[in-house]
Amino acid sequence: MLIIYRLNKKTAVKVGKFVAAIVATMILMFSLYFYFTAALVSRADEFFQSIKNRSAEQSMAYLSADFKKQVPPDIFKQYIETTDLVEYKSSSWTSRSIKSNRGSLAGIVKTKYASLPATITFVKEQEQWKIYSLQIRSQESQDNKENRELPKEQEQLLLSNNTIKIFIESVKQKSMQHLYETSAAIWQKHVNVSELDTAFASFYKEEPSLLEQVTRRQPVFEHRAKLDDEGFMLIAGHYQLDEQLLSFKQRYIYEALGWSLVGLDIKLIK
Repeated sequence: MLIIYRLNKKTAVKVGKFVAAIVATMILMFSLYFYFTAALVSRADEFFQSIKNRSAEQSMAYLSADFKKQVPPDIFKQYIETTDLVEYKSSSWTSRSIKSNRGSLAGIVKTKYASLPATITFVKEQEQWKIYSLQIRSQESQDNKENRELPKEQEQLLLSNNTIKIFIESVKQKSMQHLYETSAAIWQKHVNVSELDTAFASFYKEEPSLLEQVTRRQPVFEHRAKLDDEGFMLIAGHYQLDEQLLSFKQRYIYEALGWSLVGLDIKLIK
């Protein structure tokens, strides 16, 4: 049996007001979302316009201090001259966010020749939004649903091996200064060399020949590199030494124009 419920006039008015209130709240939230993120969109467009004008000096003004620390002016100028962004036409952003003094945009940057997936992160410096990282992906990568594109497996291997190589060199020197200097700028703000020395002090007591074995071995990865919920790339694996395992977990953040180390857990397992 079909039962049809009918609202009396008074109840219908209440329901109508309730629905109208929800719709109004959603419209307000949507408007605020675009209002507060409009500054990011504006900064991004100004930045790309400066690249189109082939003005490296002007473009550098939009970059954060951490970005410029990681990428020297000559390298950034070379990036501008070789990228398709000099033919910039427009951009559209399907994802916008601001949290505290950080923001991000993800979407498509259109140039004269292609539509390129892009992700830009920002940080607020002296009340201005500055670009913290810039990742422009290939047009072929549009099927990738991630905002960040992981490096190819060969690049992951080189990145991981380079981190281990720097670590071993630092152990030989009995100082983590080199590891510290080559890590992400954001990590350098939260740790110092002394703290890293303390964390890895046990390795300073090991025979140099033990770690030398690592330079002659290839790592075995526990899983493919993956992104966590915060956008950090995780790499984990080990080296099989003669009588021990050298286990490692590496954490990277996309900073400036590439991935930089922001965490390292490494230990010998007998």
